Amino acid sequence: MQAHRASLLHFLEDPDRVAEEDSYEYFEDGLLLVDEGRVVEIGTSEQLLPDLPSHCDLVEHPDALIMPGMVDTHVHYPQTEMVAAYGEQLLEWLETYTFPIESRFSDVDHARAIAELFLDELLRCGTTTAMVFGTSHPQSVEAFFEACEARNLRMIAGKVLMDRNAPDDLTDTPESGYRDSKALIEKWHNRGRLRYAVTPRFAATSTAEQLCSAGQLLKEYPDVYLQTHLSENCDEVEWVRQLFPDSDNYLDTYDGAGLLGRRSVFAHCLHLSEPEWDRLAETHSNIAFCPASNLFLGSGLFNLRRAVEKISLWA
Repeated sequence: MQAHRASLLHFLEDPDRVAEEDSYEYFEDGLLLVDEGRVVEIGTSEQLLPDLPSHCDLVEHPDALIMPGMVDTHVHYPQTEMVAAYGEQLLEWLETYTFPIESRFSDVDHARAIAELFLDELLRCGTTTAMVFGTSHPQSVEAFFEACEARNLRMIAGKVLMDRNAPDDLTDTPESGYRDSKALIEKWHNRGRLRYAVTPRFAATSTAEQLCSAGQLLKEYPDVYLQTHLSENCDEVEWVRQLFPDSDNYLDTYDGAGLLGRRSVFAHCLHLSEPEWDRLAETHSNIAFCPASNLFLGSGLFNLRRAVEKISLWA
C-alpha cells in the first residue's frame, strides 16, 4: 500500500447537468491511497494521515497535482510521424500524407518503434486510455497491443478495414479483413486491460460487403467496440452519397450494416442531417469530436449544442 500526498482533483459529474461546484472535488493538501494498484480512498491529508496503516509507504509530491488519467476517444497511432503535416483538406491530406506513412506499417519493427513513441507521448500528456486506429496491416495492431500489454495500459484498438479507394498496399478484402479482425479479436480482446474495436476507416474506403462483414463481427462478438469516421468533410459527404446511392444519408451506410449501438464511436460528425442526429441518439451511438483536427484541416465546427439537446431528448 502507498499513500501519495499532493493536490488532488477529480470530477464527479458533467457540469452541464449539475451545479459547477458539485461537478468536481479538489483537495489542496490531499492524500491518495493505493492498494495493489487500485485507488481505495482519497481525502485531505489532515483526515487520512493519522490513520495510515503502519505498512503504508508515504510518498510526497510537493507542488504537484494528481488527477485521473485522461481518455482520448479518437486517435491514429500510425500518424504520429506526420503530426502537423499541413496544407490540405481531408481527402487530399489522406492521399498526400496519411496513406504513404501508413504503408510503412507492413514492417512490424517499424510498427513497434512507432507504438512505443506514441505511447510515450500519450502518457507524457496525461492520457492513459485511448481508442486507437492501427493500419490495414494486422501486424500494426499486434505491435500496438504488445506495447500496451508491456505497460499494463487500458487501450482499445483495431485493424483498419479498407477494400477500395486506397493504395493497393493498404487495401484488404471483405474476406481477409473479416478473417484478420477475427483473429485479432480472439487473441487480444479482453486480454488483461485491452479491448478490440472493429475499425472500418470510413464508408468511402469500404464496400457495402465489407461494412456488412464488420457488422457480422459485431454480432459474433457483441462486447467488442466499433470505431469509424462520419461526416468530417463536405466533399467526403458528397463522395459517400455518390458511392452509396441507395442509402438515405451517410450514417445509413453504417446503419444498414448493423454498425450502430452503445459500443459504436463515430468520429467528427460535423455535417449531420436531422435524421442522422435522430438515429444516432435513438441507437445511443457515440460521437468523438476533435476540434484541433477539424480546425487544422478546415473541416468545420462540431455542433455541441445540438448534441447536448439530443442526449437530453433520448437519455
